[in-house]
Amino acid sequence: MYQGDQDLEEQRSRGRDIMTPERIARLRDSFAQVSTEPRALATRFYQELFTAAPALRSLFPADMTSLQGHFEAALALVIRNLGDVSVLQESLRDLGAQHVHWGAKPQDYFVVRDALVRAIRSASTSWSEELEADWRGAITAIAVPMLQGAAVHTAIVAEEMAGEVEPSSSG
Repeated sequence: MYQGDQDLEEQRSRGRDIMTPERIARLRDSFAQVSTEPRALATRFYQELFTAAPALRSLFPADMTSLQGHFEAALALVIRNLGDVSVLQESLRDLGAQHVHWGAKPQDYFVVRDALVRAIRSASTSWSEELEADWRGAITAIAVPMLQGAAVHTAIVAEEMAGEVEPSSSG
């Protein structure tokens, strides 16, 4: 096994260890509680996001209705797959690459995570430090492959650009 393969397997193993059955159950219960009203969580999330980082508002459409629906569907998909987040790795990497096109920067992921935690906390009737740690861990498990996808996309663009430069001829 190559070192890179071993490192990847260690990352996958760590990801599985983070999502214990108890954490998964708490997250699923929490999500069920805060997602009872369609688009309410998404609305709260975007309010929190744009309050924390007003400059990000320009990256989004004026009418957020469709995006809110996509956001909640994506979050529900992740919650359903918490037992094996690796199933979503390729899709999350692709989503990260798409976010580069939309103008997202790596530091934005921290702001997004914090805004989502605040939105969930504000909608929750049973918030605890333990649940906050669970949500932060789950959101990080989503953000990391997205950032990896963004980085790979950026590296590919850099190589394409480097390939356009013709070496100067000496002589």
